[in-house]
Amino acid sequence: MEQLKVCVIGAGDLGTVHAEQWQKVPAAQVVAICDIDKERALAAQEKFGIDAAYTDYREALNHPGIDAVSVAIPGSVHRIVSEAAMRRGYHVLCEKPIAVTWEDGQAMVTAAQECGVKFALGFCKRFLEQVQKLRELVQSGIIGRPVFYRHISGISVRPKLWIMDKEMGGGPIIDMACHYFDQWRVIFDSEPVRVKASGVTLSADSSLMADYDPQVDTVTILVEFASGEVGSLSLSWGLPPGVSSGVLEDVLGPGGLITVRGFDELVVQTEDGATKVFNNLDTNMYEREIAAFAEAIREDKPVAAGGEDGMIALQVSIAALRSIETGQMVAL
Repeated sequence: MEQLKVCVIGAGDLGTVHAEQWQKVPAAQVVAICDIDKERALAAQEKFGIDAAYTDYREALNHPGIDAVSVAIPGSVHRIVSEAAMRRGYHVLCEKPIAVTWEDGQAMVTAAQECGVKFALGFCKRFLEQVQKLRELVQSGIIGRPVFYRHISGISVRPKLWIMDKEMGGGPIIDMACHYFDQWRVIFDSEPVRVKASGVTLSADSSLMADYDPQVDTVTILVEFASGEVGSLSLSWGLPPGVSSGVLEDVLGPGGLITVRGFDELVVQTEDGATKVFNNLDTNMYEREIAAFAEAIREDKPVAAGGEDGMIALQVSIAALRSIETGQMVAL
């Protein structure tokens, strides 16, 4: 394959990120871009010098010579576009979450298997040097094991209101929490076994959500892993406009603490009073993600995060929603 020809479906925030990062891949070219908003599609076409712009994904997928497709659209329509691309024999990099429903996600995994194409999930945080360093530190036992990883944050209702909707985006439990469910698997080198969650919908009566059916937007989720580690995620997307809390993110162990700062710094404190700082860590996660996907295609290597990884994260999200509904811990 002399040149990798790419079609990007979606010209919003992440779609333009994909288009930009594909341009950095040697011998790769974005030849088509598609968005239901014609102005956005044309703007992206002009900005990145793309051959063609479309408003219908079926027409975009019929563009001649395509090898791979980036899918950066709402989770509720990941299946219809990704599966259509796979059935044409194209490799697919789909943004997370894999889907909003189990049935859609499983159909995508099945299509990739049947069509023999590469299917990668956009778990971009796997490509943060910070996450890889966290894995290295935890696996080395620098703060002992088992560890307890916690994240606490709260932000206002998201500007993309559809992402808060039960059917369109799944709210933070499906759209955002999946990042943590996936990176915990990487850092702990273990699989989730039980989930307990409690939550409320702060935005239920917000005038902003008048045209939507908001999913639970404020939640605490505990995920137990086979290794004995625990991941704790306490977050909100339901605060009023202009209101946000601070962020706490750290990893607690019997021998110390690792504090996570932003995307580019870690601070390790151990029981002997020593402190070690890792800063200026590489944050070019999208560039590395797309370069790795291109390499997987060209060299016929496994993708970094595939459909099965997406399904594990979705399983945890669905279990969290079930736990909120029943008040019970859910075994996976």
